[in-house]
Amino acid sequence: MEFEIWNSKLHYYILDQNGLPLDKFEKLQTELQGLLAEFKISGETARVTPLRSIGDLVDTASQRGATTLVACGSDDTFNVMLAQLKGRDFTLGFIPFDEDSMLAKILGMENLAIGVKTIAGRRIEKIDLAKIGNGYFISFLEFGVMSHKLKSAGLWQNIKLLSSESKSFIVRIDDSYTVTLSGLGGLVANIRLTSGKNQTIANPTDGNLDLLMLERLKKTQVLSYKGAIADGLLEKVPNTTVIKCKKIEFLEPRGFSLTMLGRQVAKFPATVEIIPQRLRMIVGKNRTF
Repeated sequence: MEFEIWNSKLHYYILDQNGLPLDKFEKLQTELQGLLAEFKISGETARVTPLRSIGDLVDTASQRGATTLVACGSDDTFNVMLAQLKGRDFTLGFIPFDEDSMLAKILGMENLAIGVKTIAGRRIEKIDLAKIGNGYFISFLEFGVMSHKLKSAGLWQNIKLLSSESKSFIVRIDDSYTVTLSGLGGLVANIRLTSGKNQTIANPTDGNLDLLMLERLKKTQVLSYKGAIADGLLEKVPNTTVIKCKKIEFLEPRGFSLTMLGRQVAKFPATVEIIPQRLRMIVGKNRTF
């Protein structure tokens, strides 16, 4: 961990409404501006609009010499911002506008006020960065049945999904061997809510990705494990395959989707790899790793 002396003029905040009601977003925006001024870290703020995408704003931040880029919005706001880095070197931060943000809990900034205080504290942690194609991510990708919103699905829908027919997935691991895995789908994990330096799965500082493949379940098993599956804790489910690696090439079935928070980010064939200790991330004291 490290602390940096910094100039707030080199901070660039990307504000994203991303589905929030306009009145709530404007209230949060006003609160944010007040807290940034209070902690003397105002920098420059820019709002995502139909004419100014997150990618456009990342480009603008780079052109203006910003060194710290802060996503203010939802988990998806941060994920899209990260995907648009294109190899540029920023220190990254996140301020949640969404009280259900998974990323905020992982990073130890449970709400907007704590997020701003955390940015002001400038506590930096180097973590592994995952790459897919020309984009990046830090959390996890889902495919197959895991791409469905299992938490909000009813019991019978979960039973139908989790006891459906298996598919065959062909993947190549670390440029060394190709394997055919049979299952319903799975995860490629770098960070999740249970991440920690002492965790064997989804440790964002171990220089590895974790591929977890869920096998077809008996209907009676769905009742016992649906909670763990919905939380992405596939290693707690019987017969789950776990492969720790640095590079995964998803080869078949061609055209199969890889998603993040329900948003498609790639299709098979696709390559995912880890870049150890690549990302400088501002974190809070209550982070999970």
